Amino acid sequence: MALIDIGSTRQLFLDDYLIESMTGAKQGLNPAVKVDNNPVLRAERPWEGNHIAGGKVIYDEDEGLFKMWYTALNMRVDPERRRGGAWGIRILGEDEPVKCFATSEDGIHWERPSLGLVEFQGSKDNNILPPESRFPTFRDAHEKDPAKRYKHLDWTKDTSAPMVGDLYYSPDGFAWTPYEGNPIIDSTPKVGRWGPTYFMGWDPIRETYAAYVENTHHMRGPMGKRISGRAESPDAIHWSDPETVLIQDDLDYPDTEFYELNVMAYEGIYVGLLWIFRTTGLTHHPELVVSRDGVHFERNYREPFVYRGGRRVDFDHDSVYLSDAIVHGDKVLFYYAGTNCRSPEHKLELGDDATMAIGLATSRLDGFVSVDSGKGWVPHDATDEELRETTGRPYLEKVSQGQRSFGQLVTRSFGFTGSRLHLNVERAPVAAGPGPGEVRVELLTFNHRKIEGFTFDDADPITESGIDQVVSWNGESDLSRLAGQPIKLRFYMKNAKLYAFQFK
Repeated sequence: MALIDIGSTRQLFLDDYLIESMTGAKQGLNPAVKVDNNPVLRAERPWEGNHIAGGKVIYDEDEGLFKMWYTALNMRVDPERRRGGAWGIRILGEDEPVKCFATSEDGIHWERPSLGLVEFQGSKDNNILPPESRFPTFRDAHEKDPAKRYKHLDWTKDTSAPMVGDLYYSPDGFAWTPYEGNPIIDSTPKVGRWGPTYFMGWDPIRETYAAYVENTHHMRGPMGKRISGRAESPDAIHWSDPETVLIQDDLDYPDTEFYELNVMAYEGIYVGLLWIFRTTGLTHHPELVVSRDGVHFERNYREPFVYRGGRRVDFDHDSVYLSDAIVHGDKVLFYYAGTNCRSPEHKLELGDDATMAIGLATSRLDGFVSVDSGKGWVPHDATDEELRETTGRPYLEKVSQGQRSFGQLVTRSFGFTGSRLHLNVERAPVAAGPGPGEVRVELLTFNHRKIEGFTFDDADPITESGIDQVVSWNGESDLSRLAGQPIKLRFYMKNAKLYAFQFK
């Protein structure tokens, strides 16, 4: 019996959980790629001012439609005002911020439907929502009551309670009913420590509702910095006190703080996008973090997952506030609010070019991290002793000269269910190394013996990119006789990226 049973769950290489060894290959972050027509939503209507301050995007599977709730406003710097508000920024003019609604069939091109709900300059032909409207915090697929399918947590402040949370329900994201037991969260400094919060919604791994919060009341935490915590609830009403899950380390710049942590459950793994806040430059960008239990996170990739814009006038030059990750088709969509004016000085410098808008970056399915092999780090003419030193293995069976031109990854032993092995692979660019991209798979017993009929020489090479490539040996792909037995996989890769594998 195998100690690890993966069943038919897709296996990614975000961490080292299933990796026993690698030779001539390495894990690498694949930053999300911004779409060509970024930003996908910018202030264009008279009622939208000059800033789209933030948005909530949800894909409605019943209607086959992307839906976005967002806030638009006019934001200018008052040169005479240097205290209060956000860094001296305030809204000038008669119009208050407006809440709006947009839809899209592809998640990229957005339309502003005429809602006919609010009058603006004598007309209701606009997409403005009433001021009392609320944005969905999350769409709750776990909820049995259709009247409570959408949930919203509204943070309110007053003199008696600096920060409390009220819960609202909605069947459609438009008509909202307050929970009769509000408030549900008391986040006063003496009671709790809830700062900027990302409500994950129902966590299918731990089977509870979860929220990731700024767990410090800003500067009252360890090291005087913002850090990240997790709170849980069985019903989205009664919440535990947040427990710290992420704190800065020696690899961080001294001015690094954690502003918000957005987490999604993806194929049994917690994939988090941690907002890195650099306080001296007033910049934000998301960093990929990974966890198997939702509490203990690994930060193996310290570069941005979505890069800020490179030019001063780019709408996302200063900050990328990533809000929503949506798995759709063969891609993962990452929506974010981008701004190029995080301070009054930036605003005054840019003038009419200062803005905030909604951007979109995408990844291929499973594409967060890949195991990459280019030319390989092991010379083709290496001796057996040199190979032993490189791999750290006590013995190394004889391999052909051709095999040594491949990078290799060997998994830990595991059991599986299913009859065929599927790979998500991509041919690397030509610059990665000479020759075409290629992947082969060899099957091993738990004690590293080759399984007859499934060796390197039996394996049919995979030379094309695809998210669902079926592995075969001598033209046959049926593995049903090995199901339930502990086995290992040895991947041979040349000029290729391996994202994931799955038995089906």
